Amino acid sequence: MGWFILKHIFSTLLAIVNVRRLSDQEKDLEILVLRQQLFILQRKLNHPIKPSKIEKLTLAVLTAKFKQTTRQTANQLRDVIRIFKPETVLRWHRELVRRKWTYPIGYKLRFLGSCQEHFVAISSSFCV
Repeated sequence: MGWFILKHIFSTLLAIVNVRRLSDQEKDLEILVLRQQLFILQRKLNHPIKPSKIEKLTLAVLTAKFKQTTRQTANQLRDVIRIFKPETVLRWHRELVRRKWTYPIGYKLRFLGSCQEHFVAISSSFCV
């Protein structure tokens, strides 16, 4: 589990570095290609996708930051969040926040909390 989390953090950092070096036109084209691929996947998949906890954490933190930055409603987020319902991703974020403030801090929660802080810092620097 620990290696998976480290790999996930490292790949997210590399993705941010790669995105920063692209021009706006290249970013727009990449977004269009990715959206088209998601449309195809959504049409072909017959079973629900079950993301891991760290994938939920990453998606929830980035979505909450995106929602805060753009001031979009959950319905408007449907254009951006394609695989899951925006309400589901925002529920994951609420659960993460609720867990952070109600459970006693243990090793596992402390580690996930530090991961969450890193993702918030990364997404903050990315959105600026």
